[in-house]
This record gives sequence, C-alpha cells and structure tokens, in this order.
Amino acid sequence: MSLKQTNLSADVKLTEEGDDIPSDEVVENESHIMSATIDKDNGDIYFNFSSRLAMYDFAKNLLHEALYSEGEVTELYPLGHGGQLKVVNGVRLTLDSSRVFIGYPPVNPGST
Repeated sequence: MSLKQTNLSADVKLTEEGDDIPSDEVVENESHIMSATIDKDNGDIYFNFSSRLAMYDFAKNLLHEALYSEGEVTELYPLGHGGQLKVVNGVRLTLDSSRVFIGYPPVNPGST
C-alpha cells in the first residue's frame, strides 16, 4: 500500500499548540477508532486501529508530545458521552479498551 492509496502525507506538520491534532476527519467520523488490549496470558499489548488515519493521528500525537510537551506522561482513555465516543489526545478509544499511559523523561536543557 502506498501513501497515494492512503491519502496520508509523509510530510508531517505540527504546531506547538497542537491545533492540527486530531484531524477533522477523525473528529467527525466515529469509524476512526483504536482499541488497546492486554493479552492476560503473556502480557502483550495490542493497539488495533480501524483505519490508517486513526493510527496516523495517534502517531502525530506522540510526536507532538516528544517535541513540545514538558510533562512526563500522557494518558489515553475511553470516553463516551451522549452515546458517542470522544477523541482524547488525538485518538478515539473503544469503551472496552484499556487505558494507556505513556511515560517519558522530563525536559532537561540540552538533552534529547
């Protein structure tokens, strides 16, 4: 599958404010979802996406965190309201998904 088939751009542009995450299509179309599950037998964690766009916005959110966040953790969680699933931190998780915590070191001047 090529980029032309997915209509996704390899040139990712992010603003410090993050106002380009999530995309309008992900916000408006509930078919773009992610589920996060844990295999209780072996501890494997699975991120399953309904679309490439859902995965793309998830990745953009992580990239934004790496570039601009001064925190040490980001949380993704299922959120339903009025019978609809809502987008949290760039991704819409199914109600049966596990919460996802992504930890990273604090920002230190001169470090990467």
